[in-house]
Amino acid sequence: MTNRILSNVPLFIGLIGLGLLMSSCEDVIDVEIDGQGGDIVVDAWINNLDEPQRIIVQRSQTYFDSLQPPGVLNAQVRVLRSDGEILEFAHEGNGSYVWLPSADRTLGQVGQEFDLEITVDGVMITSSTMMNRVPPIDSLFFEFRENEALSDDGLYAQFFARDPSGLGDAYWIKTYQDSVYKGSPEQLNLAYDAGFDAGTGVDGVIFITPIRESLNNDADGLPAPWEEGQHIRVELHSISTDAFTFFEITREQVTNGNNGIFALPLANTPSNLNASDGGGVLGFFNVAAVSSAEAIAGS
Repeated sequence: MTNRILSNVPLFIGLIGLGLLMSSCEDVIDVEIDGQGGDIVVDAWINNLDEPQRIIVQRSQTYFDSLQPPGVLNAQVRVLRSDGEILEFAHEGNGSYVWLPSADRTLGQVGQEFDLEITVDGVMITSSTMMNRVPPIDSLFFEFRENEALSDDGLYAQFFARDPSGLGDAYWIKTYQDSVYKGSPEQLNLAYDAGFDAGTGVDGVIFITPIRESLNNDADGLPAPWEEGQHIRVELHSISTDAFTFFEITREQVTNGNNGIFALPLANTPSNLNASDGGGVLGFFNVAAVSSAEAIAGS
């Protein structure tokens, strides 16, 4: 009995030493977060759909502030079109500025250039972009699938559209389920020409299968079937290549926590907005042409 006890002493001492080593790694480190908030943030994603167009102007917050960002109430917001038309956006509350199209006044046409001008407390914020082309959605349909690996049996949707010839087209594919936008970071569906990014060189062909079938992704980015009778609407928005990069970086930042110990340091996503005083300004300006299609699951 004595020999067995003594033979376990080194192991016992080793466990104590390991415990002390691990406890020594539990020092509390206070992290200083740069930035005090207060920068102008502009959400200016407008399009040629016949619906109210909104530009949101807010102030940034500090990293740990969980309150709703404060809207800028005294901004002057307008969009100048390359044909000389000026679109004035009126404040409707809490930093939201709206412009209403009409039967004889639309946002603009593919190929036109647009300048954004926002004035806040004597500082002018500007940006420029073009409305790029967008192909029509040829078809949108459901099919029943069963006995497939990694997915449940049920109705799955996909759309078909052909990217026009010529490199450099970029798209944001938006999916609505019963009029609710499927907008989690994992559901963000982007295309560069007909593929995932510029490096693929996939051009002038039908969008690749993963893009066509991303309509089925749930909030975690996993394929999930639609229920019979659910309504689906798919919108294909043309975006600039800079906007494509903005979305990619934003998605990486928002989902960064999923990388665990390999997560990258947080940083603001680069903007295409400039302030006349050289101060900080965040956000993005894009004017999209939109094509769309809709269907009912099971019909």
